[in-house]
Amino acid sequence: MKLDIVEIEDKYCKLVVEGVNPYVVNALRRVLLAEVPKLAIENITFYDNTSALFDEIVAHRLALVPIPTDPSTLNRVGEVDAEGNPAYVVRFTLTKEGPGMVYSGDLECEDKAFAVVDPKIPIVELLKDQRLILEATAILGRGTDHAKWQVCQAVGYKYFPTAHVDNGKIPEEMRKVAVQTTPHGILGLDGGKLVVLQPDEVNRADDVERMVVPSGANAGKRLKDVGGFHVAYDDRKFVFQFETDGSLKADDALLKAVELLKERFKAFSDAVEAL
Repeated sequence: MKLDIVEIEDKYCKLVVEGVNPYVVNALRRVLLAEVPKLAIENITFYDNTSALFDEIVAHRLALVPIPTDPSTLNRVGEVDAEGNPAYVVRFTLTKEGPGMVYSGDLECEDKAFAVVDPKIPIVELLKDQRLILEATAILGRGTDHAKWQVCQAVGYKYFPTAHVDNGKIPEEMRKVAVQTTPHGILGLDGGKLVVLQPDEVNRADDVERMVVPSGANAGKRLKDVGGFHVAYDDRKFVFQFETDGSLKADDALLKAVELLKERFKAFSDAVEAL
């Protein structure tokens, strides 16, 4: 398997995976969605809550707030102390009195490295004399246990597309129309000829395949049928992309997912050999 990173940011990654079957990239998708660990609030002690929301609703909203997670601690998921409690915990406090909105940024931790990723997530609005006072602990977990531990979203892949363009079979007046009817930046004109500007997104230009030649020997036929424009797909090459909620950077999430995937394949291989 070969991975080429096309684009990577703190919360986004786009890569090309080559030389594998669909089940491999689907396994990577499932690991990113459900197996990569992260911190999330698990236990909350309420000392005062006179807001309009029940404790359970406030707890649910706080649990979904993304918390920065140190990649070096990911292997500690499930680790417990002598009393059976999680060995690795991060503690937060929240104290606020109305009137005003309680935001995720009102969660305070002694270690500023764990300040929530997005401080402007609304939790509950407090009216005059209403209060919310609580302590919360965050622990490591996986998306298989609860969505609050799901690091990645919008994880998906597609076969790598390739456009075959024969300008000799595309009437000149159709080339400009093809660019105009395609999402911006995918197709363009170079010296009057139709060219592909974004090869990995050219599948979104499939409307051009169905354009009908208005005149000439091929009048009434589709560009795809006359060989003017056709999109093909490589079933051993994929465009793969995902986003994170910010609790882990995209490269850290990807590295951990690949590590977990290798462990799964090795365990499966060892089990087969043992039969």
